[in-house]
Amino acid sequence: MRKIIIILFLLLLFIIGLSDIQINGYFETSWTYTMESSPAQFYYNGLKLDLYIKPDGSDFSGSLNLNKGDDDKYYITDGEFDFKFGSNLFKTLWKKKSVNTTDWINAFNNEKIGAVDGLVLKYDLPIGNTENFLFKKDGGSSSFLISHVRGIPLGNFYYSFIYSKEYYTKYNYINWRFYDYNLNLGKTQFFGEFGYSYDKDEFYLEDNYLLFLGNRVNLGRISNAIFLKYLAPAFNKTYLPDSFYNNIRNELTLNNVGINVDFDYYFKNNKISVENFSLSQLKGYLNYNNYNYLYIGIPVVNDNYNLNDLEWTINLPFDLPLFGKLNLSVYKKGIEDDWTNIKKYGDFSFSSNLKGNLLGYYYDISYIFGNKDVNIENSTVYGGGFSEVLYGSLSKSFGNLNLFGKGMYIYGVIERYKTMYLEAKYTGFSNMELLLGIGDGNFGASKEFKKQLSLTVKTGF
Repeated sequence: MRKIIIILFLLLLFIIGLSDIQINGYFETSWTYTMESSPAQFYYNGLKLDLYIKPDGSDFSGSLNLNKGDDDKYYITDGEFDFKFGSNLFKTLWKKKSVNTTDWINAFNNEKIGAVDGLVLKYDLPIGNTENFLFKKDGGSSSFLISHVRGIPLGNFYYSFIYSKEYYTKYNYINWRFYDYNLNLGKTQFFGEFGYSYDKDEFYLEDNYLLFLGNRVNLGRISNAIFLKYLAPAFNKTYLPDSFYNNIRNELTLNNVGINVDFDYYFKNNKISVENFSLSQLKGYLNYNNYNYLYIGIPVVNDNYNLNDLEWTINLPFDLPLFGKLNLSVYKKGIEDDWTNIKKYGDFSFSSNLKGNLLGYYYDISYIFGNKDVNIENSTVYGGGFSEVLYGSLSKSFGNLNLFGKGMYIYGVIERYKTMYLEAKYTGFSNMELLLGIGDGNFGASKEFKKQLSLTVKTGF
């Protein structure tokens, strides 16, 4: 693999040497002065560099990033170079998350594979088009080959095949094969996928397969879809999405009123048969104009509805003149035996969020009360049990000067936290902006206020 990368790098230099080059980029560097330690310390946080290369008159383009690692050394990450030949594409990957198959179940995906070093080759064949991946997982010891061939449609019938091997040594590897299809007949659609795995060349087909079957029917105001997923015990599911597990789900949609009902079934003892077929969960949704007003989920244990673990959520939106949009949400899990002791309730939360613009000031205010994990800014900021959380942000622009601030206060039964972050950004320079920050803006990682100043310089070219 290293020899291939060297050859490709030399080819890159050759192409650049014969072409006029368009180079665009983005440069960022920052410094931090912290008073968290004694004595206070000044840190240079290093730099980050993004480059985008496009030689004129060629079908080549490339990009790469230079970042500082935890060991204070610099590494090239997210490198990608594309060579186009008509409708065909040859691509190199360097610590890049760019491996995804497009079958129904997304059998190989970035979520499980992660960053890789390797090659991608897309080209057209008389029988269809193919996408091939040859790579090594970043930081891993195994090598991977994936070939995804999508055949020429036969009328309304579409199909594809995936061939894959993961090599640990020359004589130690794992095989995967997948076949998917889609038959669209207008108001009725049939689709599905079959796959299996095995070690080396010891082919067998007993308890090492998976099955996905789907059918969707549209009858005017009523739509119904049913999905079956079955995963045999010996199938190698290392790279399957976590969402693939043994179940049957039925989705009934009343389009005119936005009602969705999902029935989740499973197979007892992990055996696919009629006698092992059982309902596992019933879910109901009420949607209107892409807004979910109501959710109810009832688990089923031993063919009995388990109301102790029933989940429901009510969401209510309001438009407030002058103030903006208010959203109220209530979540509860289970039915309590003793409603007088709130400290022993199952998971519950009450939350409200107000967003608006008043005289050019943009604000976002949230209040959350309950004993469920609190998620703000796409991360869990508190999971310590019973608590109240108040979060707010405010921003305003004055020409080239943009001011932003946010704060959070957590009042828990055992723990209390408060933090804030202030930021001033100036964009009046040509292709450059300055950003001055007070505190730590990552509330998910730092619930207490950090006494620090930071200066960041960002430049585009």
